[in-house]
Amino acid sequence: MSEFDKLAGESCHVMNRNILTETENYSRCYGKNELKFGSRPVLIVIDCVKAYHDPKSPLYAPERFDDALKSILRLIEKCRATGIPVVYTSVIYETPQSGGKWYMEKLPNVLCCYDAGNPFRDFAEGVEPRKDEVVVLKQYSSSFFGTSLSSVLASWGCDTTILCGYSTSGCVRATGKFAPVPNLVRD
Repeated sequence: MSEFDKLAGESCHVMNRNILTETENYSRCYGKNELKFGSRPVLIVIDCVKAYHDPKSPLYAPERFDDALKSILRLIEKCRATGIPVVYTSVIYETPQSGGKWYMEKLPNVLCCYDAGNPFRDFAEGVEPRKDEVVVLKQYSSSFFGTSLSSVLASWGCDTTILCGYSTSGCVRATGKFAPVPNLVRD
């Protein structure tokens, strides 16, 4: 018996012998249940800023973000055309200290792109919130942590969120963890 089996007990030992494929495991856990797309969705556009498109920026990566921007612009257009509200989020640091240790110690040469007044933190070309669309400014990865976004969505009766943006492994993922019924869009 392995150390794991001794620690976890017999129930885990039995499960270890019955290794399932990912599909089989998902089916066993969740069956045929699916979350339906809600009747009050909201699109959240996360951190689509110029820093990712300007060659002078430390975040510049055109091979990743130029195609993503085209998809995001199409998605914004479709949501507007069908009456789905669009919310935009972006990071802003009034001072380096407001970014905490991540800013001050780990990523000062990158997070400075989000300093107040830095043109890199302006929304990317074509990502232009209308006057009737909400812009949420944040200091952390999640668009919900320390912001009014949750209250805004609740007041609208939002039952589904459509997420798109930059830094999928960071800010998009962090936002999805706290979003009501998140749907990550992939073009």
